[in-house]
Amino acid sequence: MKALKIVAIALLMAGCDSNIDFSGPAPEPPSPDEGKDLLISEIATFINTDGAAGGVRNHYVELYNGTANTADLSKYAIGYQATSDENTLTDWSFTNSANYVLLTGSLEKGKCYVIASPQANATAVKRDIDWGTTSSANADSSKPLQLSGNSGIALLKKDAAGKYTVNGETYSIIDAFGSPNVARVVSGGSSSSRNNFMWTIAGETKDTRNRTIWRKGTVKDPNPDWGTTKGTSASNSEWMISGDRAWDYTNLGLKSN
Repeated sequence: MKALKIVAIALLMAGCDSNIDFSGPAPEPPSPDEGKDLLISEIATFINTDGAAGGVRNHYVELYNGTANTADLSKYAIGYQATSDENTLTDWSFTNSANYVLLTGSLEKGKCYVIASPQANATAVKRDIDWGTTSSANADSSKPLQLSGNSGIALLKKDAAGKYTVNGETYSIIDAFGSPNVARVVSGGSSSSRNNFMWTIAGETKDTRNRTIWRKGTVKDPNPDWGTTKGTSASNSEWMISGDRAWDYTNLGLKSN
């Protein structure tokens, strides 16, 4: 009798054509509003010797997490590299520990993270960390965080196949503002005893040395190609730029619109 039951069960199973799907629900496609990684979303340039700046040095870099998840900041670093003339083109280099900062902590999706000069006004520039020289003299521009229109900022991410070594680990540049391998131009603005050259941005060819500069809200993903992202006009640039010496901190810490 037991043998007959086993045979009956086997026959039933052999003839069973189940429509049950055991694979689980398909993953939802990414939202078109979500980015692939962190990006540089805002920056301010100042000429330290510019009298119109009133001695204020509100240099800062803002990052934005437009991805679907909280980002582990220990995977990222910020690099700084000043340029010394209009035409000398070099690759990025992060061999000097003074010219990079390793990030820590986490950044929730939809949130910003601000790295500011210790000399930046604490009321105007709310920040997550300070980084850079504390010298109030006309300091060596090779020391961060002095963003005078010709100093590049790189957003780096750990990558086993990366090109750059930072603190003994390999990284790739995933985003940049400025680049030592993109030529600068002589500024047509007021003469400075310290810096008279700069990158053109968003069609601004006269002077970008004293500005607030925002990433357009339509930009979702980082791009390390500064020659492309800076654009040649307001329409094809990934960036928006304030008027000359018209610094604006009202969007600091918020996603660009």
